[in-house]
Amino acid sequence: MLSMALFAGCIEGVNDNSSEFNGIEYKDPPEAPGFTLTDQHGRNVSLSDYEDKIVVLAFIYTSCPDVCLIISSNLQWTKMRLDEQGMSDEVVFLSVTIDPAKDTVDRLSRWTDATGYDWPHLTSTDIDSLVSVWEDWNVVVDNDHINASTPPDDSTNRVLVVGPDGSEMKIDTPWQDVEFSQTTEGLLEFAFESRNLTYDSLNGTILDWTANDTFSWDMLIWNQSTENWTKTDTPPQDILLSPDTHIAFAPSDYNTTDLPPGVDCNGHGWVMGTGSGAHCMCDEGYVRPDGNWLGCVSESAEDGVTGVDPHEQSLGDYRVGHTTATFIVDRNGDKRIAWGGVTWDPSLFLMDIELLLEE
Repeated sequence: MLSMALFAGCIEGVNDNSSEFNGIEYKDPPEAPGFTLTDQHGRNVSLSDYEDKIVVLAFIYTSCPDVCLIISSNLQWTKMRLDEQGMSDEVVFLSVTIDPAKDTVDRLSRWTDATGYDWPHLTSTDIDSLVSVWEDWNVVVDNDHINASTPPDDSTNRVLVVGPDGSEMKIDTPWQDVEFSQTTEGLLEFAFESRNLTYDSLNGTILDWTANDTFSWDMLIWNQSTENWTKTDTPPQDILLSPDTHIAFAPSDYNTTDLPPGVDCNGHGWVMGTGSGAHCMCDEGYVRPDGNWLGCVSESAEDGVTGVDPHEQSLGDYRVGHTTATFIVDRNGDKRIAWGGVTWDPSLFLMDIELLLEE
């Protein structure tokens, strides 16, 4: 991620410290570059559609595990405050993807439904047109960062239950079925419902067992780096969901070292042994990567031959760096204020919008 200092250096004609705005104000505001893209409903959206309105423009992608979530959350907070003040009709929010290979219209529709971020999220099947938008707005894309955020196609999330009688049940859920759940609670609800099994966190019922004075459940999270289960007291609704999230429930007196592992060889092998002695027997053509006893990767990947990068193939070769820039366009259609990074205070961002509304 680019720092604020580096980001500011990319903007020509920004203000000095005398600005009344909290963000970076352009001294001589340039006209905001126009574009026409497609939103999550399949409709064409042009910047020129919002003449005489304040426009907030962000650049994100839905599989982003960190900065984009913060930006979108900040925009949602700001939008809600404007709604409360009755000013929502005067301010438009737009988000443009930097990962069109994955952010299709259908995916954006499912993502916005799941998150509640109902403003236009824009993409295009014409990659060249999107590249032009990025270049016009001085946004650069780091393919490596995007690729690192994309889990394997066969990625699954495991829910493991060990009952008081010692019985075990594994529920492996494809990541694409739960990736928009945001929290681990969504994974648990989906996993148990998909098998028509009982899961009631309020009264401590899992499958056929309910916690009581003599029996209680422990919840554990699979630690990917140490390859073991770690007990947690954090409620599932407060645990962010990722492709590497695996959850286990076991009686509080259970020896957790006897639990089966949270992953099974990336779908390319089977586990031999139990507890600390568990290790993968990989399928033909796959090997265990160095230091990882519970994973299997292709022999070519282990040799450093990874094949064609799908993002590089579909998007082309771009400059390195994903700029986390969010812009505010004034009523005249000029690029007026820029906010760099993700550590900004949304209340200050809202103040800048309010100042522009008063002009």
